[in-house]
Amino acid sequence: MDVTIKSVKHSLRKRYIRLAPILFFLYVINFLDRVNLSYAIAANMFPDIGVPASSADFIAGVASSLFFVAYAIPQVFTTLRINSMGIRKIFAFAFSAWGIITIVTGFVQNVPEIYALRFILGLAEAPFYAGTMFFMGIWFVKEERGVANSFFNAAIPVAGIFGGLISGAIFTAYGNNPGWRYLFIYEGILALISVAILWVVLTDFPEDAKWLTKDEKDALERELKNEEENKPIKVSWKEALKQRDVILLTIVYFLGVTGLYGYTIWLPSIIKSMANISAATASFLSDIPYVVAAIALILILRFSDKKGNRKHLTAIIFFVAFAGLALSAFLLVSSPVASFIFFTISAIGIFSFLPIFWNIPQEALTRESSASSIGMINGLGNLGGIVGPILVGGLQSYTHSFVAGVYSMAVFVLLAGIVVLMVRHSR
Repeated sequence: MDVTIKSVKHSLRKRYIRLAPILFFLYVINFLDRVNLSYAIAANMFPDIGVPASSADFIAGVASSLFFVAYAIPQVFTTLRINSMGIRKIFAFAFSAWGIITIVTGFVQNVPEIYALRFILGLAEAPFYAGTMFFMGIWFVKEERGVANSFFNAAIPVAGIFGGLISGAIFTAYGNNPGWRYLFIYEGILALISVAILWVVLTDFPEDAKWLTKDEKDALERELKNEEENKPIKVSWKEALKQRDVILLTIVYFLGVTGLYGYTIWLPSIIKSMANISAATASFLSDIPYVVAAIALILILRFSDKKGNRKHLTAIIFFVAFAGLALSAFLLVSSPVASFIFFTISAIGIFSFLPIFWNIPQEALTRESSASSIGMINGLGNLGGIVGPILVGGLQSYTHSFVAGVYSMAVFVLLAGIVVLMVRHSR
């Protein structure tokens, strides 16, 4: 066993260099295409296509949420398909589809068109995140997975940084309209370019890797098999979906994602409302929470892999998000600067929970059951992406303020922190 461990460690550098950067890059592209609507909303996209100003935020929330209605549909079965077919074919199709859809979004003329495109985009993007979580579970052993997850999930704040810079630059160059149209077109083209990159660089399964020696592949296979045999939950994929922890983790993810997408979709608009600034300025300022979240994520993940209890650390992260959001909402009207500071602090919790959280099902479930369970957790949990944008946008339309919406996000992340403490099988 000592020889096996030594050989696995020897191949670690190869696996990180080969897989981590491309997965990071793909997630940046994925997240840009998912949340570019948030910058378009701040640039008055919906009034531009004929939506009355009084209902624009609610309609925008519905448009954002339709993505997640479709996103949940194929989750379990696409992840199981990746287990049998491999990642390259499914990802190549997905990136091609959502690249084309994103480009077409730049030409929309009315609300039904944007509704239809957001729904189809959700179907196209469905395999990516859960598929990557499963993919890393078959390429990295438990001791390596935290770092791999952290590097991958760091793409969210990094994508936010790039998204703010790209949209700010486009709005500065072209104005709000046609700036928001060019935003979709340029970012859709990036997704299409990614197809060729992922096809060349990714390898479906360790046994297919020509860049690993036979000894390295055999050692990795033995270590993963040993890990499978010692996992606390050993059931078929159908039974795994009924497990108490899987259900609780789905609830936690739903609550966390509600806060996450309520935050990301409305971030530029909330910042814009604080000081009546332009969409371009709001886009640039949106980078500040993402930069803070990226720095915090690195520190939190280093602690998690060395000493952290996954479950308790995830709960603490949610409680930090709750405190930041609650204080931001309280100060939003009376002190916009202080409100922005606490809103930025809340980003630490909003974005940092993902990599810590995903270690829990990866470490507790066997390969077959993890494929289906991760698909279910990701698919049903991402229904929070329906609730968050509609809730924040609807409350803004009703109250003409984002205060109630920010408070609502605070409640959801508080509940997520409480529920995750009920999970039994976790490091």
